[in-house]
Amino acid sequence: MGGNGNAGTVNFADKPHPKDLVIRRTLNAPRPLVFEAFTQAKHLARWWAPKPYTTPKCEVDLSTGGKWNYTFRSPSGQEHDCQAIYREVDPPKKLVMESAVPGPGGKPFFRIRQTLHLHEKGARTELVLEVKVLEANPGSEPFLGGMEAGTNGTLDNLVEYLAAKP
Repeated sequence: MGGNGNAGTVNFADKPHPKDLVIRRTLNAPRPLVFEAFTQAKHLARWWAPKPYTTPKCEVDLSTGGKWNYTFRSPSGQEHDCQAIYREVDPPKKLVMESAVPGPGGKPFFRIRQTLHLHEKGARTELVLEVKVLEANPGSEPFLGGMEAGTNGTLDNLVEYLAAKP
């Protein structure tokens, strides 16, 4: 154990993790609207959660080093508080944020970095989302195992949300 408090932690910051993702989507919405959907609480609260979860709490400090605090709620009412820290904010082209899924005793199950690139394609937007696992701790396997499906499901919610916008 070595007394470092990180027993079982595996650092992937400088090497690939099998659950790292790159997801590409073309959205029927202009880039400024897509960027707003990713950065404003009034939008995020409407789509940022894999179904059947909801996001009843959402607060955004959109600045480098700023925090995005949100809560996922399950259909049974169980809540999961989450936080992301913005590492880079370049409107309306790019966002980089790091987040963790809280585990027992405050130690995260895992930490990830999400890099969002938005490219204009006429009236449409090409979204490229890179998800890099930075650290994985014991107990992270179920979360990481569902990360690709959960991320795609959340992006499906974004597509539906944007389609409903005037």
